[in-house]
Amino acid sequence: MAHYVSIPKDLNDIKEKFVMGFTKRQVICFGIGLAVGVPVFFLTRNALGMSGAIFVMGACAAPAILCGLYRKNGVFLEKQVKYMREYFTRPRKRYYRTTNIFECISNQIEYNKIKKKLKNAEK
Repeated sequence: MAHYVSIPKDLNDIKEKFVMGFTKRQVICFGIGLAVGVPVFFLTRNALGMSGAIFVMGACAAPAILCGLYRKNGVFLEKQVKYMREYFTRPRKRYYRTTNIFECISNQIEYNKIKKKLKNAEK
């Protein structure tokens, strides 16, 4: 019996697995989520109860975990958020403005003529 293994055509999609099938990026992001979530859980457990503390812990750890997992079209979550922020903060109307260099030169020549006339008038 022959076993066949499918090989992806794009070799850039192959990522080296680090621990238990996760990449280094995913392990680091999970670690950051854990480092943020566990203290939040223990600080809010007495005030909110167990289920409330778990909810708050998940809400605090979710952004870090999503940064490790989410990837669309080769772009990770933090870059996607950056691109979206840039898109929505840009002005909607962009005006096309040009500087006519010939008009600037003619204005400068006219200015020099008027300046020369005023200088001659003062004498």
